[in-house]
Amino acid sequence: MTTLTGTGLAKTFRYRHVLSGVAVHANSGDVVGIVGPNGSGKSTLARILAGVLRPDQGSVALTIDGRDIPTQDRPFHVGLVAPYLAIYDEFTPVELLALQRQLHGESVDHERILQTLEDVGLADRRNDAVRTLSSGLRQRAVLALAVHREPALLIFDEPTITLDAAGVSIVHAQIQRQQSRGGITILATNDDRERSWCTDAVAVGC
Repeated sequence: MTTLTGTGLAKTFRYRHVLSGVAVHANSGDVVGIVGPNGSGKSTLARILAGVLRPDQGSVALTIDGRDIPTQDRPFHVGLVAPYLAIYDEFTPVELLALQRQLHGESVDHERILQTLEDVGLADRRNDAVRTLSSGLRQRAVLALAVHREPALLIFDEPTITLDAAGVSIVHAQIQRQQSRGGITILATNDDRERSWCTDAVAVGC
């Protein structure tokens, strides 16, 4: 059982209030949309929930199987997919996933790596440097990194913005897989199709 609770979240950049008093709650299997106009703070809230940005006010609690996850450890239980994420583009997709596992102190399972790359449609480019991939295929590499360790919390920030129809289907399949295994998905989006995948929504900037 996984729960995510954000209470009274606020963030200000250069005296501009981006978020104020935002509340978020999700349980295992939930897909919670973060919706609102451009510039309303969707990405900011996604980054706060991921634990890579600290709110000025409020708190976020992640609980996994009854165990409270310390704030500093939350990023280790989160998979984040966003168009602004940078990855080592001199590495191949296989090398990226192997390095990720090593950095987490885990053994490298090559069969599992190949399965993840197959799931996101990168198996045939697994040994090509990321810098040689198109923007859509780079986004699939980011997706592979996010889902490979099966995190309790999967956060998507406009995940299909650079993807074709096949890529969109892959993202949807990964969200459904996250639901089936009892994880939580947060989806920051303005896309009606992506909003239809959500079980609940949080509006910001409205």
